[in-house]
Amino acid sequence: MSTQRPRSPLFNASGLARRLQASPLFAIGPAAPGPALRRGALIAVPIGVSLFVELGFNSPTKGAVATGALLCGFPGLDAPAGPRAAWQAASAPMIGFAAALGVLSSQTAPTAVVAMALLGAAAGYCFAVSLRLAIVGLSVALALVIAQGLFLAPGNAGSALLYGTLGGLMQVAWSLLVWFFSDRAAEGQESGWSTRAAVTALRSNLTLSSSSARHAIRFGAALAAGVALYRILGMHQHGFWIPLTILFVMRPERDETYHRLALRALGTLLGLIVATAIAELFGGEEVVIGVVLTVAAALTFGLLTVQYALFTAAITTYVVVLSVTLGEGAFHAAGQRASGTALGIALAAAAFLIWPNPGEGEREREKRPLAPPEAVAR
Repeated sequence: MSTQRPRSPLFNASGLARRLQASPLFAIGPAAPGPALRRGALIAVPIGVSLFVELGFNSPTKGAVATGALLCGFPGLDAPAGPRAAWQAASAPMIGFAAALGVLSSQTAPTAVVAMALLGAAAGYCFAVSLRLAIVGLSVALALVIAQGLFLAPGNAGSALLYGTLGGLMQVAWSLLVWFFSDRAAEGQESGWSTRAAVTALRSNLTLSSSSARHAIRFGAALAAGVALYRILGMHQHGFWIPLTILFVMRPERDETYHRLALRALGTLLGLIVATAIAELFGGEEVVIGVVLTVAAALTFGLLTVQYALFTAAITTYVVVLSVTLGEGAFHAAGQRASGTALGIALAAAAFLIWPNPGEGEREREKRPLAPPEAVAR
């Protein structure tokens, strides 16, 4: 029996793809590595520029603009430069708003949990329309996760809004430059957006029989549970790694979610090893660290559709090395993130056990071998 998983294309100019399934651990796809890595390197340019300014000149933004650019690099990832700029322009203010909301809602545990539940559910429901819109929703929710986990004073909300939006606008400006100088002749410049089709999809899925609606509720509840858990456990430094793990692995389909859980665990382990070694060897050397972070960002974008475990390793390397650059011990950061990942994986798996999609239980029972007649007789 074949073990090959069905694949869905991500790099399509129309933006109509609905699902993206991760490849098996020792396989590549659905995107070809060469074009995907080149595109990832291109999208990472604004992040590298931000890191050069923020780290090289000891900017008080402390990597916030680069993080905004990182988050806004995901929307429109599967589009040519022109449509990508449009999606990034729409996403940038939402990412900034979510960062500000994260600062304000983090002041108390109840507000943090409620904000995460509502925004998480909205992000999860974006899967009803298209994968491209879902990536926008996940990027915005990720901004909320990170901002809540920093536990900043309320007065920093304005700065979070500004820096998050500014980082996103840097991506927009870069995409427009790429479009103007080299990508204007690319075929298929559709934005992949239709307001009428989106409204129709959102309305038609407003039922608990819809996997998209069930995913929205399950996703929001799991993210909220992750926030509540790290608040209860007092994990103030890296507790956000719990909802972050949930955000990256949970998809509307149970089997795809479980597959990503395994890849996430392996990728995180690899990323922690690489990041800890880099931090120990090059800690304090801003130029080297800036290059490492830029390469990690490029690999994050480039490997997303090539190999999910390696994508996880790349983004783990980025976050851990950036944390160490801001003054945290490398081994402490690695240990905290390992435990946060384990808890996030457990919550994501439990979410489908508690509330599966319609028919998943029946399909699982159909896969089990029937008991022989003599066993039934006994």
